[in-house]
Amino acid sequence: MYRVLRSSEMVAPDRVRLALRAQAIDPKSGCPDIELAREVDTALLRDKIANRHVIASPESTLEALWQQLQIDLDARDSR
Repeated sequence: MYRVLRSSEMVAPDRVRLALRAQAIDPKSGCPDIELAREVDTALLRDKIANRHVIASPESTLEALWQQLQIDLDARDSR
């Protein structure tokens, strides 16, 4: 079993880092954390919004990270 932590932070004036981290609930298991992250250029997003382009929502970005995290955890657990 894993605990999944979600975070977002500004890493530069126009960059936001969205991340998901899976931590084993049992600290004695010795399993290292798995973290997936994606950085978003907020200036580019504002430009796309101003020009009425379609953009991914933060929720859809985190959903994509969640799907990849599940694949990575399944691959690690099957070893």
